[in-house]
Amino acid sequence: MGQETLAFLCASYIRFVYFTSRWQYVRKDIIDDYVKDKKPFIICFWHGRLAMLACAWQWKEPFQVLLSEHRDGRFIANVSKRFHIDAVHGSTTRGGAKATLELVKSVRAGVTISISPDGPKGPAYKVSPGIITLARLVQADIIPVSYSTSRSKILRTWDRFLFPLPFGKGAFVVGDPIAYPKEKTDEEGCQKAVEDSLNGITEEVDLLVGCKTKEH
Repeated sequence: MGQETLAFLCASYIRFVYFTSRWQYVRKDIIDDYVKDKKPFIICFWHGRLAMLACAWQWKEPFQVLLSEHRDGRFIANVSKRFHIDAVHGSTTRGGAKATLELVKSVRAGVTISISPDGPKGPAYKVSPGIITLARLVQADIIPVSYSTSRSKILRTWDRFLFPLPFGKGAFVVGDPIAYPKEKTDEEGCQKAVEDSLNGITEEVDLLVGCKTKEH
């Protein structure tokens, strides 16, 4: 089966899950306010909670996701474009100067970017410093987002990928914005704040929908 066909089927499945599930969006107004005020921000999410991200972005403004240059990243980009989401390939920590430059240009052009700070290879649920440095460079706050579904499977992958199933209850949860570090010396504290927030809202959304799988 070709990559284009597989990407089409994957995107179709994501839409199927979304439209056959009952969704709620907790603290969506946080993103509403940033978009309305045209204030730059970076969305962050755990790599294992990537599947429904495309459906979480419900604004007309341009949106980009940072993905790896490897085959998996290229495939996810192929799926994302079917939701009008562009991709930047590379990493903010692993020799990703080109990707970082592209992201800086995007934010300054008014594009909202999204990054999984534990990707592309982990460790899971641990924030790498790249997103924090980027936030300081572009002076953009970080907004954590997570999702869960009542019917799902946790795959045995490094990121404990949550595979959503249809006909259940789902939710997106937005965390409180984390202010970008003003100085390099502030980055470590910001990194811990992002990690704690992402873990906190992931636990919150799992409890909200009754997801039975324990991950943390």
